[in-house]
Amino acid sequence: MLTPHPHHATLRQLSLTLFASLALSLPALANNAALPKAGQYNAHNKLFERTLVISENGQFSLEILGKSAETSSRSGSGEGKLKLVSDGWHFSEGNCQMHLNPAKDGLLMRVEGCSSNWGDVMFNGLYQYRGASATPTPAVSSKPAVNPKLAKTFNCQNLEFNNAGIPIWLAQMANLPLNQVWGKELKVTAGYTFQGLPVQSAILFESEIPFLAMLVDGDKAALTAAVKKSKQQKNAGVARLRKNGELLTEGFAGKGPEALYISCAER
Repeated sequence: MLTPHPHHATLRQLSLTLFASLALSLPALANNAALPKAGQYNAHNKLFERTLVISENGQFSLEILGKSAETSSRSGSGEGKLKLVSDGWHFSEGNCQMHLNPAKDGLLMRVEGCSSNWGDVMFNGLYQYRGASATPTPAVSSKPAVNPKLAKTFNCQNLEFNNAGIPIWLAQMANLPLNQVWGKELKVTAGYTFQGLPVQSAILFESEIPFLAMLVDGDKAALTAAVKKSKQQKNAGVARLRKNGELLTEGFAGKGPEALYISCAER
């Protein structure tokens, strides 16, 4: 029996080692390229508008808005970065867990333990791919786009001062971290109103009873009528007409002590 030349044996061993190394690396190479397709995914139904936006690097943002009379006071939002797992993509932060599985024309979402972080709404469902652009172009309109839920909140209705309510809306509107919206005057996007009167800016105060102070464009008669109208509405919070500096707060900077503003608090 012939004994293999030592040089040939060494080459054969190197070839087998290289083949095994390549075989093990192929799945990893394939998976590294397998991030979800970047763009916008929708899972709208009769109760909620549900939108998932994923960027090229796996960052995502999730937005849920109630659109019926029963759910207009409910919303939710979350964001993070997806991590590749064996059967899809995963995100976790504390108790909040989100899992995405590839599905026909989109992604199947399962969320657990995120209600305190993102809002107590239904996130789960099939999100269908709607376009490659992560920043869809808004429809052209002669009137500013108003979020109906937020507009109602500015009317002292269905107030929520937890992190799923007014604070998160103001943070998104002002592009600020959630912990920086309290006690700070924030300019309000054009189009938001209090009983039909334009809201110019707002301050969210954290006290024994949190309240939202709003600088509203109108004279005393118009503001008084707006407060009265708000008190007559179903699910309205406590609306008051106050003078700037009346409470132990800084109020609206640059406005005199006689300037009037609207105060909204939970009932």
